[in-house]
Amino acid sequence: MSTRIQNWLANGLICAAVALPSFAIAAEQLIIDYVVSNTPQRKALLTIIDQFAAANPDIQVKHNGYPQEPYKKDFINRLKTGRADLAFWYAGERLRDAAEHKLLAPLDADLVALLKKKKFAPATIEGTRVGGEVYGFPLYYYAWGFVYRKSLFNRLDIRPPATWAEFQQACERLKAAGITPFGLGAKSIWPAAGWFDYLNLRINGIDFQRKLLRGDVRFTDPKVRQVFDTWGDLLRKGYFLEATMDQEMERVLPYLYRNHVGMVLMGSFIAAKFPGAIASDMGFFPFPSYSPDIPNYEEAPLDVLVLPTTGVNHRARNRFLTYLVESGSLRMIADADQTFAAQPDLQSPALLGEATNSILSNAAGLTYFFDRDAKTELVGPTYEGLRLFLKPPHDTEQAVQHIEKARHKGKE
Repeated sequence: MSTRIQNWLANGLICAAVALPSFAIAAEQLIIDYVVSNTPQRKALLTIIDQFAAANPDIQVKHNGYPQEPYKKDFINRLKTGRADLAFWYAGERLRDAAEHKLLAPLDADLVALLKKKKFAPATIEGTRVGGEVYGFPLYYYAWGFVYRKSLFNRLDIRPPATWAEFQQACERLKAAGITPFGLGAKSIWPAAGWFDYLNLRINGIDFQRKLLRGDVRFTDPKVRQVFDTWGDLLRKGYFLEATMDQEMERVLPYLYRNHVGMVLMGSFIAAKFPGAIASDMGFFPFPSYSPDIPNYEEAPLDVLVLPTTGVNHRARNRFLTYLVESGSLRMIADADQTFAAQPDLQSPALLGEATNSILSNAAGLTYFFDRDAKTELVGPTYEGLRLFLKPPHDTEQAVQHIEKARHKGKE
């Protein structure tokens, strides 16, 4: 063999030897998209990611945080064009729709078996089942109800109302004391959707709610008109503080803290925002019954991680999800959000846990929330209709006709 060839081989082996260690430690990527709901929640999630990365140095984790409303608006487009391996989302019809359009991959059988082995609440697993496959890794869930200050209710001798008559009496007692009964915070309109959901559930029941949100019932149906008429009566009586109508929810909370409003209908996650000095004074009760013939159905939104089909790092994402199950990390997120972790053996939320647990355990059935349960093409038109309805004179006919025309125009 010539000296030139020997030198060439030797140099090649040296180069290969130098390159091998670099190749061996090259990290696999894991890309996670998530919603930033509040600072404690973001801190908890990033702590979990850092802990996972430290325990798995062969995986390079990239994460992208988004504000909630833009995230929801762009989610489907991001599923089609993005590169996330895991993405935050919500159980409900919009998850089902994404799964049926092949934008999401199901959890593999081993992971589903692990969820069951670790005693994840069955409802949180079944809540994302589509065509026999589970499409969401359950994180946490929470209840909806009225938040109020216990000291204010005690001072005015108001008990949390259980019936519609008691509800109206509480409103009148608050007004007589110079306190507006409700704050709304509907700039992003979803808090108003909570009111619509609950009035429809209490007046017409869960089967009608599901038919309506699937698009099988028109919004001009007399039963829907009754929902708006009932709500309009509360609005025209001045039960909603005008200054809060077009505010973001966070800006409404100080009105509650200072007794300018008596109640706010909201998810129990709001407890994460309570100031420490008054947190123990905050109470929570379910939306009152409207008719004795209709059981109390409750909103219980379930937040999940989904697997976009555009994701390529399948091994890394399964390792991360397995880590969440085995490490008990979901407790950290639930504590930050004051929600219930999908693993029931983890600690309940400290502030409103007893009240929210009572609401959910006594529910005759559960829904996930309007913009999660409704067909995608219904959400925009309905939100526009709600926005119109909240303006005086709170015209039912204008609202329902607008929704119907807008939803059919969207199909053209």
